[in-house]
Amino acid sequence: MSAKKKIKNLFNFFGLEIKKKDKEIVNLSFDEIYKIKIKQNPVIFDVGANQGQSIERFKKIFAEPTIHAFEPIKDEYDKLLKKYSNQQNIILNNYAIGETIGEQNLFVTALTGNSSFNKLNTNTKWLKTRSSQANTTMENYTKAQEKVKVITLDNYCREKNINGIDLLKIDTQGFEDKVLAGCNQILKNNIISAIESEIMLDNVYDKYLNFSDLEKYLIPNNFRLVGLNTVNNNLFSGIVFFADILYFNKNKFKL
Repeated sequence: MSAKKKIKNLFNFFGLEIKKKDKEIVNLSFDEIYKIKIKQNPVIFDVGANQGQSIERFKKIFAEPTIHAFEPIKDEYDKLLKKYSNQQNIILNNYAIGETIGEQNLFVTALTGNSSFNKLNTNTKWLKTRSSQANTTMENYTKAQEKVKVITLDNYCREKNINGIDLLKIDTQGFEDKVLAGCNQILKNNIISAIESEIMLDNVYDKYLNFSDLEKYLIPNNFRLVGLNTVNNNLFSGIVFFADILYFNKNKFKL
């Protein structure tokens, strides 16, 4: 028996199967797609900037990005100011993006990246895990309610005279549909070229989203789903079920 056959039998014994990799199947990260498809001096809107994770990410991908960052939590915004106030290509804004202009209570969590306008469901495995990571109790994981200013991207772009957004990134813990609802005019006017959004499909918050909640704003305005990155592929295992999704404007890209 050949060595190749012996190895194959060994893998079969353990319930594994050896298959040739299909050369036509290539898994590109979103960042790799951006390097191919988006210019090196893009205008980027970072909605839900938190502690600057995406700012750092975009700075690594692009040579000269101009980033408009939006972070409603005052403490996190102040940290961003200390870090980026001397960088003219990073414009920091201390408010949330939504469907209408006004004020709204934000539920601020111990790990602030989980803060949301939606309440956390109690007694979930997710909440137990995150509370442990933050060295707090499940009852105290939501540590405060902070009244924050909310504006729309339609109004922001009108006031700032912005006529082109190469990439809109949205990470707002179940508020992504409201962000898009406040983009009505700039979506219709082809201001945005690409949209990267998180979509919460699990029961972490008292509200979850379906693709239709986002696509009702995107499909009529010539956007097409071009990328998908899931965390878990089902609702019934693990503690999270969400995805990062990428849409391109068909009027801006040859698809």
